[in-house]
Amino acid sequence: MLPINIYPYLDLTNLNLDWIIKHFKDFVEAIKALDGYAEKHEKEIAELLEFERTLVNGEIPPGMEQGLIKWCKENVSELISYAIKMVFFGITDEGYFVAYIPDSWDDIVFGTSGLDDFPEGIEYGHLTLSY
Repeated sequence: MLPINIYPYLDLTNLNLDWIIKHFKDFVEAIKALDGYAEKHEKEIAELLEFERTLVNGEIPPGMEQGLIKWCKENVSELISYAIKMVFFGITDEGYFVAYIPDSWDDIVFGTSGLDDFPEGIEYGHLTLSY
């Protein structure tokens, strides 16, 4: 390989080329290290890929079922309460459509596309959500 100038640079015309060569060498060494790591841990990587395949196919590996059931009992209801909130729809005493939303949906603005009068070409009463 070509020799590279390490600091201080006396020849500024080669500054960029030396920098590129230095970093290219560093990248080559890093790739060699990763290749060595992958070869060294080939068995573990294959086991992880197989584990991922079983989970994707909906299979629970033996020995994990009880732990998964315990985790679900402790956490799923809380996860569902964060994800799913009830929205109630109704009509006010004045005859307007209204949506009662949970506090966690404050960043969503509910509205309708229509107006109180019916101008030509406007469809009335479509629910709109803006965020």
